[in-house]
Amino acid sequence: MNIALVHFTASPIVGGVERVMDEHARVFSAHGHRVTVLCHRGGGPDAVRLPDEKSPDALASALLPLLAQQDIVFLHNVLTMPFHPALTEALWHAMDGLPRVRFVAWVHDVAACNPDYAPVAPIFAKAHPRCGYFVVSPLRARQFAEATGAQAAVIPNGIDPARVLGLPENVAAFAKQRGLLDGRIVLLHPTRIVRRKNVEMSIAVAREFVRRGTPATVLVTAADDPHNAVSRALGEKLRSECAADEDVIFIGDHFAVGDAELAALYRLADALFFPSRSEGFGLPLLEAAMHRLPVFCSDIEPLRDLLREGAVRFSPDAEPASVVALIEETLAASPAFRERRRVLRECSWEAIYTRHLAALLR
Repeated sequence: MNIALVHFTASPIVGGVERVMDEHARVFSAHGHRVTVLCHRGGGPDAVRLPDEKSPDALASALLPLLAQQDIVFLHNVLTMPFHPALTEALWHAMDGLPRVRFVAWVHDVAACNPDYAPVAPIFAKAHPRCGYFVVSPLRARQFAEATGAQAAVIPNGIDPARVLGLPENVAAFAKQRGLLDGRIVLLHPTRIVRRKNVEMSIAVAREFVRRGTPATVLVTAADDPHNAVSRALGEKLRSECAADEDVIFIGDHFAVGDAELAALYRLADALFFPSRSEGFGLPLLEAAMHRLPVFCSDIEPLRDLLREGAVRFSPDAEPASVVALIEETLAASPAFRERRRVLRECSWEAIYTRHLAALLR
């Protein structure tokens, strides 16, 4: 479909509506639609500038050929906020003059119910009969009904998790490809492949999650030790053994893990998993603390001494089933983890598109 998104301004001008416009454009484009942004200020190189007309009639005449090319036009706040009254009036005329084009008002704010904007012209307190109205929250639905006497359906805003987490492009693309942003448990094991790091436990834990039917992925950074031929042989053996496993990923086989990528993996993960049999220090525990990550680690020195509280410890020889039970029990008790998982499952723009926007476009 040809879809137009209309607002007074567009990014790089900063604002909540501008952000939602960005995300609408991205998710619509990702699903094969052709998107045009129309605005007075801001907008990228492909944005179309709204005509600089002061007369509503002249502005409507200029808008008609732009909007006539669209299948559906999303009007973000321009029908309910008094920032360009001539544009609002012109759009009312355009909707009457374009019966083949579908118009949708996306209501983020209702000036008629906000004393900061009182008084507002009557046009901002009524609903056009040819326009479908959608609001971002039940509160806005009540305010819209109070102002106009009309009903509006609620479609909430969402987030792009990769963008919110600040993932570099390569990490974001990989995370989306492997479903790491779908609300599954993600454990990070940052390590080289050497015997004492007990990568076998990470593999066994990933398989135990699969056996239990719990969506989970263990990310092993998995650099081979360049000083140790035994390490390279071990890496080859472990990769061969779990080649068919999709729930344990040797990240170093997919992209180089530098400082930026490692920090992104900490932001992506739900917890640090560190099952070493022996360590000289244990730097990842401190890094995890800086990222506010729960820590599941071996009950060995010096790991016992690095974090004074909060780390959940287990024997490096523990049965994988008991370790997984410990992880699930600990995470399930965390409100932060539960809400993060719910937001990923229900509040991403992909989820919003699947649950609401796809049906709206149809």
